[in-house]
Amino acid sequence: MRLRGRIIFLLIVAAVLPMFAIFISLNIYANSQRLSLVDMKLNSVYGGAVSLYERKGSDILSQMSHLSGDPVLTRYLLVKDRNGFIDQQGLIAFAAETKKLLNLDFLTIIDNRGTVLARGHDPGLFGDNLGNDPVFAEAMKGQKVQSLDKVTFAGNDVLAAMGLAPVWYNDSQLIGVIAGGEFLDDDFCHDLQTLSGAEILLVEGKDLLAKTLPGKPEELLLYLQDKQTYRTRFEGLWYSFSRYPLMNFSGVKIADLLMGVSTQDLDVLFDNMRLIYGGFAVGGLFLALIFGYLFAARFTKPIFKLTWAADRLAEGDFSARVDYKGRGELGSLINTFNDMAGDLEDYRKKLIETERLAAFTMMARKVAHEIKNPLTPIRIAIEDLRRSYSSSDPEFSRDFDRSTKTVLQEVQSLTRIVEEFSEFARFPAPRPEYSDLNDIVSTTLDLYIKEKNAGLLKSDLSNMPLPVYADKDQIKRAAANLIKNSLEAIAPGGRVTVRTMSSERKAVLIVADNGPGLTAYARENLFTPYFTTKPGGSGLGLVIVKKIIAEHDGKIKLTDSAEGGVAAVIELPVREKGKSPGRPV
Repeated sequence: MRLRGRIIFLLIVAAVLPMFAIFISLNIYANSQRLSLVDMKLNSVYGGAVSLYERKGSDILSQMSHLSGDPVLTRYLLVKDRNGFIDQQGLIAFAAETKKLLNLDFLTIIDNRGTVLARGHDPGLFGDNLGNDPVFAEAMKGQKVQSLDKVTFAGNDVLAAMGLAPVWYNDSQLIGVIAGGEFLDDDFCHDLQTLSGAEILLVEGKDLLAKTLPGKPEELLLYLQDKQTYRTRFEGLWYSFSRYPLMNFSGVKIADLLMGVSTQDLDVLFDNMRLIYGGFAVGGLFLALIFGYLFAARFTKPIFKLTWAADRLAEGDFSARVDYKGRGELGSLINTFNDMAGDLEDYRKKLIETERLAAFTMMARKVAHEIKNPLTPIRIAIEDLRRSYSSSDPEFSRDFDRSTKTVLQEVQSLTRIVEEFSEFARFPAPRPEYSDLNDIVSTTLDLYIKEKNAGLLKSDLSNMPLPVYADKDQIKRAAANLIKNSLEAIAPGGRVTVRTMSSERKAVLIVADNGPGLTAYARENLFTPYFTTKPGGSGLGLVIVKKIIAEHDGKIKLTDSAEGGVAAVIELPVREKGKSPGRPV
């Protein structure tokens, strides 16, 4: 990440992190408050609905207790005709009228043996026995019972909240039982909803018996959960429900009463709060981004200028300067850099002059030394020739032939020296084109057919293409120079190995031999101009090779070879056709 990006990032973090921390804290607090309010609301309707349900059961039991002492009911149960039958029609009419008067859903009267004498809610159904029903059996023992049980109505069993009271004669003789109650149906649920303000669901096992919510029972059942309290969604609205178990007189759960409150208003309120807090946080983010960008641009612009000038300085442009009018530490740094660049420019000029003078001096010495060697044999040959001529030596013709041959050989040596120095001085610029390093090396090896046939030279070229952007002739010349040096370094029976390979997006050429190797001093100075380890060498061969490789953005190094001698390693950037030759692919 660049400096500007890091500064913007740090400013955004510094500005937005506290805001988001506050937002998260407020969000957590708002959620806890919302849950607390929902719990309070749910507990309120829960208590109201439960108390209404229990009070309704108590009221029904109270009504049945009062009705059990009604003398009219007692007379109906005691007075019989000459055949021993009670006035059943009158009792049925009494049950129907009483049910209507007390606003009950059902009213049942049985005798002390459990036989149904009258049903106010279903006048045509009587004569069956309820003695085996646990609730009626408990009442037939003389107990007042408040319970939840199934009641037959219109051929169906309906869940009902009921109260049962025994009917006594003279407070000692049980002559019957009267039972009344209300069906737990949709009307019952709506009554609870009106009084408590909660949505009511009545569930028996996996069956939905009654409800106040709209929708089909089988669809609503999909949203129910077997938990004491839970949160669910009906038709796009969120509800929180609490479960109240409905027991019979013996404590066995018969059904569940689910009371729910809509939390939509609270959800909307707290969602709007989060939206407002989130808007502030996002706004803070954008403001931090804008101000961070402006601040970073102002702060980093002179640093980028300083970096650009340093790069130019590293590339050799000592005229690079940074134009900055600011003050402070950054201004002092830039002024110091400009002063340093000026000093480096002056020093570079002096160094160039010194190096140029030293180079001329060394070249003059080298040229003088190289020329001096052939001149001595030439001088001796001419002196011998003059002596033989002046003394009329009969062997003059033989001396003449020998001396002229010596002069010609040394003149050729002088010519070679002059050509090498001239070539080094005017080395041509490369003319690159897209090539394969394997093809260039293979063409170079064709110059050494004799050495290959003699087993002195072995090649191991890569099977993969090694695309390079290079001057074929110059790379070929560099490879030939390395191969020639290695062949000259090996002893009889030695061997030179030429390899090509790819390594980290580099095309690599390795020329290794099993010769005597190099001393540490020779390895350190081998690329120094005019340094040579061979008799008669100019010391320019490896210098020219290094110059060729450097102009192709490559590297050359000398290492110990696996064969025991020296390995010259050339690395060139892999560059494919169609890609920019200015940078490695």
